[in-house]
Parts: sequence; structure tokens; C-alpha cells
Amino acid sequence: MDLTNLPIIYIPEIKEEHIIDYGNVSNDFNPLHFDKKAAEQAGFPSIIAHGMMTMGISTKLISPWLSNDYFISEYESSFHKPLLVGDSLHLVAELIKQQETYARISFKGVNQDRKTIITGKILVKSNLT
Repeated sequence: MDLTNLPIIYIPEIKEEHIIDYGNVSNDFNPLHFDKKAAEQAGFPSIIAHGMMTMGISTKLISPWLSNDYFISEYESSFHKPLLVGDSLHLVAELIKQQETYARISFKGVNQDRKTIITGKILVKSNLT
């Protein structure tokens, strides 16, 4: 597995329908994700994206290797700021360690204002061991 050229993921705009669709599919109906007034009362300017939605987008960083006999063995993340309607998301990864049967990467996602939204680490292992 060659992880020396990790992809850069760029989502130009998080749209309200993305958040609503994700909430419907995941059965997460927290009003912060559906109701602008509830989000505003909680101190947000708009509805916010689900944390799991942001995490799911981050897995696109390693998706090319998942179809090549590798799987996600560990995934950890920290949320620093909410992802809002209208935000962009720019995700980059760095290879921390690579062996024949696994690789560990760290990643960071920022919005259009370069504010950190999410950081984390992913361990990818081979099915062939």
C-alpha cells in the first residue's frame, strides 16, 4: 500500500439539504441539525452539521486504499468547531507511520476561515495478514 500521495478533500459548500439528508438517513433528529431557531437559541448562526457527517467525509482521505484489502482498524477524532451551513471543508492528511501491514495517518479539516473543525488519526490495516 502506498500512502505517500494522500488525497486532499475539498467540499466547497456545506448545504442545508446535505445536513437534513444526513439527519434523515442517520435518524439523528436533534433540533440543532433541523431547526434554525433551535440552533440560534444554542448560539449558532444556522443549523450545524452532524459530527458523524463530518467524520464520514474525513474517511474519503483513505478511501482509495479501502478497496485494496485494507480496512479502518481505528479512528479517533476531535471536534473543535461546528461545521455550519455555507462553510467549506478542506481536509488534509499526513502519513505518520507505515509498515507492510498497516499505516497510521493524522488529519485536519478547516473551514473557509481556516478555523479548525476536526482533527484525528486513522489506522488502516491489511486484510491479508
